[in-house]
Amino acid sequence: MRALPLLAKAAFWLAVASLVVILSAGFGKQLGLWSLGFALMGVLPAGVLIGMIAVAVGAVWLVWSRFADNRANSLYGWAGLVGAIAVIAIPVHAAYVGYTMPPINDITTDTEHPPQFKALLPLRRDATTSPQYPGGETLTWQGEKVTWAEAQKLAYPDIRTYRAFTTPDKLFELALAAAKDMGWQIVAADKKEGRIEATDTTFFFGFTDDIVIRVAPSGEGAKLDIRSKSRVGISDVGANAARIRDYIKTLEGTS
Repeated sequence: MRALPLLAKAAFWLAVASLVVILSAGFGKQLGLWSLGFALMGVLPAGVLIGMIAVAVGAVWLVWSRFADNRANSLYGWAGLVGAIAVIAIPVHAAYVGYTMPPINDITTDTEHPPQFKALLPLRRDATTSPQYPGGETLTWQGEKVTWAEAQKLAYPDIRTYRAFTTPDKLFELALAAAKDMGWQIVAADKKEGRIEATDTTFFFGFTDDIVIRVAPSGEGAKLDIRSKSRVGISDVGANAARIRDYIKTLEGTS
């Protein structure tokens, strides 16, 4: 039964190797060790593959140990199996979201008249995406031709204008406080124009995304529209929509 302890330890160290490789994909890109393309298409898949091997080895260990009624090195075996599943869960889920969601990276609560970047324009000089909202551009999603704006509405129907029974000035103050609570880097806050611009940098790959908020009167109250856009890439795997949802929740909490 010498093979059982070896399998258990192999599953554990493969899970550790998977974690190291996956983490190095993002942090290595931030440190300039390799390009984004190599990180996404080379390092990250390699880490996931190692993790899948760890899961397979851990599963073999688990079945074999049960039949043999031998629980030697079970700590290694369970840590390897469960750890590997946990390690690959996030990138696998991101890949699934990227496959099921439309390939868009510019999300706004107002697709007809989206908020426009102004103060952020000089900071976007190296961006590979245009600062203009591509709402009328066509793309193929789920086998059909749709516009960018239509794809957003189909994928994220909950992303809508925020309305409140308060004054525009008060909503602006709440909006600015919520943006700060999100940990964003505030670039501009013009109360007269009702415009807030900020950036948010992702932890893993260090992507910098741009955000613009517009506050305006609406009937007896005020309304807020927000737009979140990636500087690079094609699909944001739902990151910008998630950011807008989190912001609205934070805003509602400050109201």
